[in-house]
Amino acid sequence: MSMRMRSFPRFFAIAGLLVALGGLPGCAGVDPGLVHGGIKAHFSRTPEERKAALAEFAKADNWANTAFWNTAMGEAMFYLPDDFRTTFTRDEDTFINYAFGAYLAQYPEATYESLNSWLGEIGLLEQAGITRERLEYARGFGRIWLKNLAEDPKNRPMKERLALFKQRFGAGSDSYKRIFPPHRMRTLLRDDAALTAFLTDDAYAANWVEQNRDINTTTRDRTFDYKSIQDFLSPVTIGILPGLAS
Repeated sequence: MSMRMRSFPRFFAIAGLLVALGGLPGCAGVDPGLVHGGIKAHFSRTPEERKAALAEFAKADNWANTAFWNTAMGEAMFYLPDDFRTTFTRDEDTFINYAFGAYLAQYPEATYESLNSWLGEIGLLEQAGITRERLEYARGFGRIWLKNLAEDPKNRPMKERLALFKQRFGAGSDSYKRIFPPHRMRTLLRDDAALTAFLTDDAYAANWVEQNRDINTTTRDRTFDYKSIQDFLSPVTIGILPGLAS
């Protein structure tokens, strides 16, 4: 490892993905740049350090961990079991295929060249044993996995719940994607009582939006400056919520 590699800021020089992400200020929304930098920092480590970092990352409970999964999984996390973080970090090959692969599938601008360099140095992934072919395999794996997950019949009830949410907020548009971090929506969509209240009670819905919006994004975009939260809400007629598989 070169002297330039050793001169990284301390939060990158300490081993692993967790510290690389945890040392950065931000909020637990979606941040492709943060994940991009965190992955590069992860693969700058030795195999032993990367293994230890994944073990720590699997059990971490902080904004950086949440932001990583929000970005890598996106809406796929709506369909995943509660232990998906532990499952996808059980070993590096699984992490590359699922977490890294899903990220690459959704962000084509994350190229081998952009990930294979660090502060002007070339060969970061090569040094870690990650070839261009391995990277593109992960991208293809992630693309197919995300597609199959969304089309799996057992996930239809969740898709129906999401459709109800979209009818309720933003008149069926996809505006929610930039307003609410995926992990916040996952919690709501998987909670029968909370989702029912969101769909039927305007005061509850308005409070949920205020408490769960991405403050950085909505403040920057002035989302609610000229249109109130109540203006985003539309009435929805529901019977029994689509039941989720246990």
